[in-house]
Amino acid sequence: MLSLLLLVAAVSAVPLDPPEKCGYESCTQAEAGVLNVHIVPHTHDDVGWLKTVDQYYYGSRNNIQKAGVQYIIDSVVKELWEDPKRRFMYVETAFFWKWWTRQSDDVRHKVHTLVRQGRLQFVGGAWSMNDEAASHYQSTVDQFTWGLRKLNETFGSCGMPRVGWQIDPFGHSREFASLLAAMGYDGLFLGRIDYQDKNARLHQKRMEMLWRGDDDLGKPSDIFTGVLYNTYSPPPGFCFDVLCSDEPIVDDPDSPMYNVDDRVDTFLAICRNMSAGYRTKNILVTMGEDFQYQDAAMWYKNLDKLITYANLKAGKEGLPVKLFYSTPDCYLKAVKDAVPKLPTKQDDFFPYASDPTAYWTGYFTSRPTTKFLERQANDYLQMVKHLQVLTGLPAHNKFIIDELKSAVGVMQHHDAITGTEKQHVTRDYERIVTAALDDASILAAQAFNKILQPSTHVEATYTFARCRLNESSCHTTEQADTFVVTIYNPVAWNTKEPIRVPVREGSYKVVAPNGDEIDSQLLELPKSVTSIPTRTSEATHELVFMAHLHPLGVKTFYVQKTKKTKRHAKKDREYYDINNYWKNIKTIDIASIDAEKSIDADKSRPKDQIPLPVASSKDVGSVNMDVEDLEMLKGDGVRVEGLEKLVEEKTKVRGAGRNLEKPSYPSLSEEEMRMLSDDPMLVERYQDYYLENEYLKLRVDNSTGQVTHVIQGEVSTSMQVGFYYWTGAVGNNSKPEYRSSGAYIFRPRETSPKALSSKPSKTFKGPVVQEIRMETDENTASSIRVYVGLPYIEHDFVIGPIDISDDIGKEYVVRYNTNVLNNGIFYTDSNGRQMLKRKLNERPQWNLTLEEPIAGNYYPVTNEIYIENDNLRVSVLTDRSQGGTSLEEGSIELMLHRRLLHDDAFGVDEALNETANGKGLVMRGKHRILIHNPEEDSILNERMHILQMHLTPIVYVADASHVSLSDWLTYNNCFKPAKELPLGLHLLTLEPWNENRILIRLENYKDGGAKSNIQIDLNDIFTNLKFKSIRETTLAANRWLDEYEKWQWESEDFVDNFNDDYNNFGPKVLAKDDNDVAVNDGFKITLKGKQIRTFIAEYELK
Repeated sequence: MLSLLLLVAAVSAVPLDPPEKCGYESCTQAEAGVLNVHIVPHTHDDVGWLKTVDQYYYGSRNNIQKAGVQYIIDSVVKELWEDPKRRFMYVETAFFWKWWTRQSDDVRHKVHTLVRQGRLQFVGGAWSMNDEAASHYQSTVDQFTWGLRKLNETFGSCGMPRVGWQIDPFGHSREFASLLAAMGYDGLFLGRIDYQDKNARLHQKRMEMLWRGDDDLGKPSDIFTGVLYNTYSPPPGFCFDVLCSDEPIVDDPDSPMYNVDDRVDTFLAICRNMSAGYRTKNILVTMGEDFQYQDAAMWYKNLDKLITYANLKAGKEGLPVKLFYSTPDCYLKAVKDAVPKLPTKQDDFFPYASDPTAYWTGYFTSRPTTKFLERQANDYLQMVKHLQVLTGLPAHNKFIIDELKSAVGVMQHHDAITGTEKQHVTRDYERIVTAALDDASILAAQAFNKILQPSTHVEATYTFARCRLNESSCHTTEQADTFVVTIYNPVAWNTKEPIRVPVREGSYKVVAPNGDEIDSQLLELPKSVTSIPTRTSEATHELVFMAHLHPLGVKTFYVQKTKKTKRHAKKDREYYDINNYWKNIKTIDIASIDAEKSIDADKSRPKDQIPLPVASSKDVGSVNMDVEDLEMLKGDGVRVEGLEKLVEEKTKVRGAGRNLEKPSYPSLSEEEMRMLSDDPMLVERYQDYYLENEYLKLRVDNSTGQVTHVIQGEVSTSMQVGFYYWTGAVGNNSKPEYRSSGAYIFRPRETSPKALSSKPSKTFKGPVVQEIRMETDENTASSIRVYVGLPYIEHDFVIGPIDISDDIGKEYVVRYNTNVLNNGIFYTDSNGRQMLKRKLNERPQWNLTLEEPIAGNYYPVTNEIYIENDNLRVSVLTDRSQGGTSLEEGSIELMLHRRLLHDDAFGVDEALNETANGKGLVMRGKHRILIHNPEEDSILNERMHILQMHLTPIVYVADASHVSLSDWLTYNNCFKPAKELPLGLHLLTLEPWNENRILIRLENYKDGGAKSNIQIDLNDIFTNLKFKSIRETTLAANRWLDEYEKWQWESEDFVDNFNDDYNNFGPKVLAKDDNDVAVNDGFKITLKGKQIRTFIAEYELK
């Protein structure tokens, strides 16, 4: 009878009356006084890497990698259903949701049951396991919000992850720890940390710590952080997957392969060794790897045996050990119950090295065009979310928004934004994002047309198009003589932004919404841009104008090509002296000068915007103009005193013959310069010259064309900009010393890069921008410019195709060399939010041995890197994530592009050799350089510029040939839905949540302190929204804040400020807990320095 009952129990589909407990309540209780071995089955499913997302999900292209996610989840659900003791954890919501939407009601019911009973637990829970170096905090928050919302709406509180699981990213950021704490996570587990750091932590029992994510936020940013012993792999010899070759556990005593005793002894020895690095009697043993559990029965059958026989042995022999199925949540609870005193950490885990020559710092820059596309996608995502709310668009648009959320979420994956995937996967990522951006443009067009004619129900006024502005390509503006430029400002304050629109050669006028014609400037496109292999365009010039934009506003400009033809230099001609200029003018239509009114146009232009002469060392030669020409010009009222002198000089040259010394010629007045050319083009002069605006002057050495100094009032800062390249190391990767530079690894051959010699190309000055262009023989070109009314220097550069004809891979960098003495100290941002101090050749928490002095000093730069002394800060802002450092005094170095010919043997099995249209990939990017005194007000302005650089205004264009200027002026071309936020406040999120509700996040970007608090009335922000109720949530909006209780830990002391304490040998200043809790007064909310507050608000349109 007993055997019959056992048989029935064994084949029963589900146990009778299973306990309905989830989360911590479902955990097996750890035992005091024994080593508790938490067996944690898991799979790590990359959302794209060696195969595309769909190839991984469906199990396609198994010749690349045997992996099919749908089979993993199918198999795991089946095996969990067989035995209530079994556990499994899942991480990537992108894959789970793809699987969930394809399941029958019966399967869904079973999964609901497994989740309610804590047998299937979600860990992490974001759309993907995001990278922590190249990702921006806004995108990280968004992709967590998106993934967690899916789990919350499907499974409720039992589906809510409580632990972060970052076991594969290649280094870990401090800001991510802060964000996770603000989301309400109780703990975080890491897989990869520097090999020297890990060895030190194991010896000192510091594998688990309390990590402070932000000194300004203090205790609320603390999070328990544990480093896994085996990264995330099973112990050696205990991988029971179909993809592994380890021996199974054979428990038939009659079999010659019986191995239970040996396998159990070996495993327990491993457990004892692991426990030596941790402070409690608990260890977490990961049982799984990449894309494992496609046949989950193999795993569970062997793990069942391992647990059973190890516990039998422990019971029989009195061993202080207990094995059981567990999850990261349950392990964390057991550690918490043990009440350990934890060590602390206040910096980050960058850079990551896996051995002495493998510094994973190359991926900070790898695939720069994909990194830029991700940055654009985030910008567009914020726009469509904003417009959906602010313009009251139909609810069915949520599908468009959700598509873009998913695409941006996928791009945060640690093999996507990092550029560490195979080339065909890169193309698939770009396909996913591009399709989502194209669909998002439909929503944007709806909003723009609704704004233009809000009270009518006519057909759409315009057909809007999204341009490829980074390639200076735009079909609409190239073909239409009349078009509109519509611009959305995604930040909630007034901004001034230079807009550059690709056009054909001609004369244009730009009209603002109030009907005024505004200053514009036509600049010839450099050859480095027009020759980009992926560029398909007929544009030869860019039309540049300054747009003054309102908070979250939409502004439309009317652009019309005029019939007059400006007499400017022809394309691809350079006129560095007067003689060549006149020699190349074939005819002058004297009769049209009056009607054109362009020779002496714009007399009101300030003198500092008038083109200045440039020095020349060329011979005067002959002037192609005679006395008769002068008489004609005189009759037309043109001043010709300077030309008379030139003609006289020409006559002398003719009469004296050819073998004369080089004659001199008089300098020209500004009026004569304007007469010579109505375009903003420089004619050469001998001495150095300047690019300048009301904020600064750039001194340019005319002999080299190089910027030498930045002058701001009485302060002059030496600055030179230079391009260099590192040559990538080559080896067979069999040993660390034979390591190649690759997609992950930066390993240069030399300790000094090769400098590229540059030469001046052209210089332009005009009413909007002044710029100098440089180029090298190694396919690099740059434009350094200053805009009227803006305090920064902009550096626009084109890199590539990188030449590999010598069979040498190269990694291109730019250096900004200054006279700022920084003593080997520099600062880089953490995911775009906080700055961390770096010291050359040092680490804060262990004694560093550095065999790679270049790569080992590189750090991720998401938005900013700077150096400073007591009185001056030089900051470089980036348009995408890059690797950066300061290897020499006063120097900032940023890696821009990489092209390598060998793999680095970390799984991709493919060289980072990107091509496009049969040529090496070309990247175009820009930096903005700010030089200022690091005082509070200037730092706040710097942070505004960082946010504006990250969330750049979005430009759409439309053919307006059918719309006259007078009709256009009747439209609502200036939409102002919000008031300007107070200085220090940023609208991080505004998105539709559900019917009549929105999600809103406000961020205080001031540093902490008594004066950093900002109060604002939510009903005072928007002009067309009225809030009816608000309720605060945790950062990821998946639980109400008043229902969340933060775990408290006993720990060692924190210092008050890591940056101040690091490398400071004075007395330590310890942190003091700030227990102030932000309270609301109706719709008036207060934000402390560095705080982000999240609300779900019920609203209505006014």
